[in-house]
Amino acid sequence: MTTNFICCMKDQSLKEVHSLFIKTHSNILPVIDESNRLIGIITRNKIFQLLITIPSFDTTIEQYYTSSPIFLHPTDSVEETRRLLLKYNVGHAPVVNNEMEPVGVVSTKQLLSSYSLVYSQLSSVLEIAYDAIILVNKKAEITMVNKGFTDLFGLKSKDVLHKCTTDLFPELEIESVIRSGISIHNTPQIIEGYQSLISILPIKENGKVNSAICKVTFRGLTQLHEALSKVKKLEKQISYYQNEINELKGTKYTFFDIAGESDTLRKVKHEANLASKSMSTVLIIGESGTGKELFAQGIHAASGQTGSFVQVNCAAIPPELLESEFFGYSDGAFTGAKKGGMKGKFELAQNGTIFLDEIGDMSLPLQTKILRVLQEKELQPIGSSKTIHLNTKIIAATNQNIEQLVAEGKFREDLYYRLNIMRLNIPPLRERIEDLPDIIQTIIKRLNQGGFFIKGVTHSAVTKLMKHSWPGNVRELQNVLERAANLKTGDYIDADEIPAFNSLQQEKFISQKVPSSYKDRMVSTEKDMIISALKVARGNKTKASEILGISRPWLYAKMKKFQLDSHTY
Repeated sequence: MTTNFICCMKDQSLKEVHSLFIKTHSNILPVIDESNRLIGIITRNKIFQLLITIPSFDTTIEQYYTSSPIFLHPTDSVEETRRLLLKYNVGHAPVVNNEMEPVGVVSTKQLLSSYSLVYSQLSSVLEIAYDAIILVNKKAEITMVNKGFTDLFGLKSKDVLHKCTTDLFPELEIESVIRSGISIHNTPQIIEGYQSLISILPIKENGKVNSAICKVTFRGLTQLHEALSKVKKLEKQISYYQNEINELKGTKYTFFDIAGESDTLRKVKHEANLASKSMSTVLIIGESGTGKELFAQGIHAASGQTGSFVQVNCAAIPPELLESEFFGYSDGAFTGAKKGGMKGKFELAQNGTIFLDEIGDMSLPLQTKILRVLQEKELQPIGSSKTIHLNTKIIAATNQNIEQLVAEGKFREDLYYRLNIMRLNIPPLRERIEDLPDIIQTIIKRLNQGGFFIKGVTHSAVTKLMKHSWPGNVRELQNVLERAANLKTGDYIDADEIPAFNSLQQEKFISQKVPSSYKDRMVSTEKDMIISALKVARGNKTKASEILGISRPWLYAKMKKFQLDSHTY
């Protein structure tokens, strides 16, 4: 900014103000009051117009200056200043201190000079950078390039500047990052024969991507891998102790195991953490495969409950056994009862948490009894006169539209209100696709713990995965990566090992214009997958569940839902 400037006051005449403009190159003068505080501005053009139209040069500027002007502070960044001047279409603006006293004037010309300096400094930084680096605009055209990049590809700067990366370097797939706005961090790829790590960071303005920076690390990777190995060893040690703590509470997962840092996910994580601090019931709503169980376990792990985490899949237990499963029974309560009786799930979760998964599939009679337990905080095992007072946190979950179930009379309204105190809406993967790279890394880590050896997923594979809409959510992604892990020929999962996704299907899923038909397609696809697996397994349900990568109870529940019997497959 310019600190050598002139101010004027509202009671000065046109002639006086004109004389002040002659003494400065600035196109504006700050207008101040008696206390030297900014009250407005007047422009050079305005004075010229007034001198032509106003008969008397002694007329003051009081009724002609601009009050409430756009102003800046000395601490404002160049980028913030540029954005503000462009937004209000002004070429000059006064700069004020905390007391609203003018301390300078800034112009768009000065901003351009600052940008030239910034770019000059940036060019110097890029040139001494160890990695290969390019900057591109929103059309993926290269605006800056360093020597590391031209050395890697054996080119000269003039060969790449202002050229589109889509044409010259399609393997970098920078346009996909610009289009999606999702950053890529250290994903492996073979570039010009070098084992490399690619990072692409989209740069946004007003929420829209207007440029990106791409870094390719291809030197010193041996030392980097050694450092990463040490980090992984430390992670294993931490994971070991964390697992021991989790096992004591009956859980495998905490909030830290829920991968992703998108705004929507962070909001839900925050709400879940708040829900863990009280004994209020929690209702988790989300599509199949979104990770409702992870959130339930995370809430229990973060809670003060010292007891176990007990999960009940309401869709997997035969209706005739549900009551005894929930409430238990005493010795000799009925024919065939286990000698000595059996503790129910609620009693097993005493001082802990009970997770009622697929609550929407619970029968109305059982809903009535569950409601009583929630209201009275006590229960009686079948065939027993003993009353058990409960200190149990209740978490329920469903992938169904529970409000619609209430409207249709399939779910008790009073039970719904009793459950719907702390509600968590888990976003589907397609609504937080920026979390995909983090989720991929988490799944790869779990696959390696299960016996696979996978160093990572290549950049081209990640890009391919990001183009899918994931109707099956994280569970579908896990199945795709596990299949790829079985098919891979090298240390990394590459794009060739990822199945081809139907682009037309993607557009339909992404558009989400007809929610009901979307749900119908989901059901149809799920049903067809189950029938196909049963056919391959020749009716063997254990083998079919293994093929699908799901549990047998889940398979039985879905077979019942779709009314599948031996005649179907």
